[in-house]
Amino acid sequence: MSLSSFFISDKRPVFLKNIRCRPMFGGHGYYMNGKMFALVREKSLYLKAGSSNVADFLLTGQLPYIHQCFGEYFPTNFYSVPLNVIEDEVQLTRWIAKAIRQLAQAKESAKASSALDSRQKKTATIRSAVSNTFFF
Repeated sequence: MSLSSFFISDKRPVFLKNIRCRPMFGGHGYYMNGKMFALVREKSLYLKAGSSNVADFLLTGQLPYIHQCFGEYFPTNFYSVPLNVIEDEVQLTRWIAKAIRQLAQAKESAKASSALDSRQKKTATIRSAVSNTFFF
């Protein structure tokens, strides 16, 4: 199966029926529930990577997509997918499913990080209030 068949509406696997596409980084970004999980640019596929699947990319020697803007380079958390995975429908389905699951994990990490930030702000406020009481 070719890469394009995963992203053509009538040929998608069932779990990809509700994806959306829009131009992104000179290619096309693919979104599930408003979050981008894949980028196709210059005939290359990049998938969202995170703590649960980044090892898959690194063990196969894949690199992150690096976006260039105004002479600056910005590495992303989207990694290229090996050709042997793209050519194998079963493996590609697994890798895409992992990238989509990563979206949910990233959302939970953001919530935990936000909660931690708010606790740190409260602690800092309390510390400054306590330390200010000792100044005359």
